[in-house]
Amino acid sequence: MKRVKYTIANWKMNGLNGAVKVVNSIDRHIKNTRHKKSKVVICPPFTLLTNFINAKTGIDFGGQDCHHLNEGAFTGCISAQMLKSAGCKYVIIGHSERREYQKETSKELNLKIDIANKYNLKIIYCIGEKLSEIKIRKKILNSQLSSLPKKINIKNLIIAYEPVWAIGTGKTPTIGEINSIHLDIRNLLSKKIGKSKSQNISILYGGSVNPSNASDILNLDQVDGALVGGASLKSKDFSKIIDSYS
Repeated sequence: MKRVKYTIANWKMNGLNGAVKVVNSIDRHIKNTRHKKSKVVICPPFTLLTNFINAKTGIDFGGQDCHHLNEGAFTGCISAQMLKSAGCKYVIIGHSERREYQKETSKELNLKIDIANKYNLKIIYCIGEKLSEIKIRKKILNSQLSSLPKKINIKNLIIAYEPVWAIGTGKTPTIGEINSIHLDIRNLLSKKIGKSKSQNISILYGGSVNPSNASDILNLDQVDGALVGGASLKSKDFSKIIDSYS
């Protein structure tokens, strides 16, 4: 089975209502170039989801997080059920910024993944080491992968490897290191869920992906796409990244 390639935009806390122009511009580019080499997804702030989905583009949309419960007295939170109801098909879970600033635990992430899977959302599960953890990278990644529920539908799982020290810094591992780390992740998945299932999971790279380095990264044999941060906010830059698949 050939793995699906993904080009996913994480807009983080950026974008106002006028940003639908950016989405429309990206959509026109995809249609004009007849891009079929990757599935393009945009994960904007929650406030923009309905506006973007109603724009009726060929792009899929996702949330940047979800709560582990359906409803309740959780001010400021969004549930997987709400994302599904709004028209989302994807959700990012476990991003390093949420692990750090919201102190998300492995148990909490396990519950979030479980409920997102229940609502048939495709889960973009983020893993990655800090600068101080590079020497024990494999141990850290293995620990983070342990948050995956045993009964998850593999068809709903996407892994995004984002070295924390590379996010927003302009720094990246070498091309050889990226390929090698992605292979390590697949081998770790193989031990957890079996070799056959692990071969079907798309593993993306994230961390300072931009138009200049996208081609080198996206055409590695172990890399199945990218989770793009800052470079996804400008349609011209994101379109160049989309065009980087050979």
